[in-house]
Amino acid sequence: MKLKLDLHTHCLEATRFARPSIEVVEKIVSEVRAKGLDGIGITDHYDLEYAYQVMEIVKNHFDSSILIIPGQEVDRVYQHVIELYPRNDIVFRFVAHPGYPSYRWPDHLDGIQGVEIENGNWGVSQTLVRQVAEERGLLMLSNSDAHTLQNIGRYYNEIDLDEIISRAEKVKGPPP
Repeated sequence: MKLKLDLHTHCLEATRFARPSIEVVEKIVSEVRAKGLDGIGITDHYDLEYAYQVMEIVKNHFDSSILIIPGQEVDRVYQHVIELYPRNDIVFRFVAHPGYPSYRWPDHLDGIQGVEIENGNWGVSQTLVRQVAEERGLLMLSNSDAHTLQNIGRYYNEIDLDEIISRAEKVKGPPP
């Protein structure tokens, strides 16, 4: 079943660095619902704990009404990479906003399963992304890169979660 998912959001920044509480998470849930999304990937910079805290509050206080996929944005060679953990035993990685912070592509894309073809904050060379994605068999994604609540869902994917899971890489133990 295809879901509407924005897989690149920065909810910690979007909530002005407020730690997760029922009130804070209610604002996130309301924005996601208002945009007609089924869920989001929470991918703050090097902060995986925040996403798991939001996911737990959504589960316990909002009846799992939206899907939260925990993740983080990390630096990797010349690009930023999003790591998503749709299950504890796998990681799905994609290049975030290709062309920023460097226009140089890494020589290798080992462990990368996708790439953003649209990003809400940065211009992306769609021609180059299509070429690289086709050559490497990468999933092309559209995401908001939202740093404000209002921008969540500005770009999103209509995708089957099983597609992400089938491309993901097995990991040993829980996410870092």
